[in-house]
Amino acid sequence: MDSTMETAPVHVIPETRAEPVVPNMFELLGRGVSIHFSTTSFTGEPRLHYQDSCREVNASGEEIRQEETELGTLVTITLEPDADAGSLLFTVVIPRARVDGPEREVRIETQGFLTRSRFSRLPTDAQLQTYIAVPLRGRASQVDF
Repeated sequence: MDSTMETAPVHVIPETRAEPVVPNMFELLGRGVSIHFSTTSFTGEPRLHYQDSCREVNASGEEIRQEETELGTLVTITLEPDADAGSLLFTVVIPRARVDGPEREVRIETQGFLTRSRFSRLPTDAQLQTYIAVPLRGRASQVDF
């Protein structure tokens, strides 16, 4: 072997970090409430499953109202439509999160709110909405649909 041969230069390509991934699935539990929310699905629509000791509600597409706020994304579904007692809504605050690790999952803590709306035709001055806060814990993850 000829020792005068030059070796080809070795180019080291710097390792690039992938962009952080935003979670699209949230599984949350608290005070007898179970929430499973995905921002998308196989059909491209968001889906939310709510369950407590009294009811189980599945919502998708336009049945799920989403509002971006400084608190996070407020995700609301109707649990009971307008009835004699008024409507019952559930809103969960979806916090901003990212998943960088190989598990593509992060633990989160947030709040849910049950909102009971009363009819405005009450005979006296009255508060028309009441709230019950529901502390929630669970995980946010990135799932490929």
